[in-house]
Amino acid sequence: MNLHTPHPLSEAEQRLRQMTRRHWVEEAVLVVLLFFVYIGVAWTDVSPISSQMYWYLMVPLFFVASLIVEWPNVRSRQLPLQSMLAYQFWQWLAVLAAVKMIFVIQQIGRLNNETTGLVLLLVFALTTFVTGIRMGWLFRLVGLFLGVSLLLIAYFERYLWVLAVVGILALLFLHLVHRAERKLEARLHRDA
Repeated sequence: MNLHTPHPLSEAEQRLRQMTRRHWVEEAVLVVLLFFVYIGVAWTDVSPISSQMYWYLMVPLFFVASLIVEWPNVRSRQLPLQSMLAYQFWQWLAVLAAVKMIFVIQQIGRLNNETTGLVLLLVFALTTFVTGIRMGWLFRLVGLFLGVSLLLIAYFERYLWVLAVVGILALLFLHLVHRAERKLEARLHRDA
């Protein structure tokens, strides 16, 4: 009898592993998005003209992140590929147009540097939250976090780094809660 032969995974264990991988990917994507948005706000405060290209590049980054998070739904055939691509394309194209309009308004003198960054953050917070209504709670959470961050930054802009740390800690806490739930589920499955 060979004790080192791996046992085939049950269907439930395979699904649990897939869900775990999917959750890790979603968390990583959202942490990256938060990080880049905060860099953009700080950069816009210093130099909105040089930050324009950065914000234009943020739109495709969010678009790709949305595709990555929604891809498992396409693979499982819960969502048609063409429908998902069209929805995401038009949504993020509208955000790109809004970003361009914000910079036009800033360039004609109607927005100052700090306000420009805050308005851009508002656009990304709202769009991310609305995307989350369709895609899932993690995007909604990031949208809410960006919205709360917007208000806090408006009052305490000097403490942006604190908000980033709080955001990372919140995502870490959510990951630990999710991990504990998976362990409990696995234990219950094993005991059954």
